[in-house]
Amino acid sequence: MIVLAILSLLTASRSEIPADIWACSNDLEVWCTVDSCAAKLPEETTPMSITAARNGAIQACAYTGCWEGAATVSENMGRIVWAANDLPFSSRPEGGFEADISLLIVEEDGVGFIRVGGIASPVLCVRKEPGQ
Repeated sequence: MIVLAILSLLTASRSEIPADIWACSNDLEVWCTVDSCAAKLPEETTPMSITAARNGAIQACAYTGCWEGAATVSENMGRIVWAANDLPFSSRPEGGFEADISLLIVEEDGVGFIRVGGIASPVLCVRKEPGQ
């Protein structure tokens, strides 16, 4: 049975093999400007929910919506980086709140960092299978 499963993965096309999906969240919020960065007080922190797949799909949710789209993914020495420009914010379909996203995850421990829409914060991430 295990041999059949391995053989099916080996003979499957890359598009049939599910991409790794990471789910991340923040415990604190840091805002950065050109001059400095400052952490918000715990009661002022905006919870974020970030989902990123190795195929480039990325979603970063905060406030009342999400920035969502396709990113370029690169991997090096156990680190995965997603980078995308001008992703739209879902609750503003008329536009005007686009943001660039940079997400870094260290695979070994799931610690990462996100920069989106003025927020620059550490995140904790877990790997999930599609459908979880």
